[in-house]
Amino acid sequence: MVIVPVAGGVLAVLAAITLYLAAPHQRWGALPLGAAAFGWGGAALLVIALVLLLSWAGPATALFILATLLMTTWSIVPVAIAWWRREEGDAR
Repeated sequence: MVIVPVAGGVLAVLAAITLYLAAPHQRWGALPLGAAAFGWGGAALLVIALVLLLSWAGPATALFILATLLMTTWSIVPVAIAWWRREEGDAR
């Protein structure tokens, strides 16, 4: 029964990345779809992740797991993208 919480966690991280891509100031670059598509897709993934986590844990635990995964992803992804897209030769 380990698949349900892992799937919920993976979907929560994917939802966070998708919602980040829907932001107007995201640094990923040109995207094949509009921001609204990423926003609705991220919201749908978020709901599915929450349902999976609620089927495995209690309401408070599931919400805290979801919030922790979202905050962690939203803290790491922008920094990772900025590092990945950095200009070579601008080191001081």
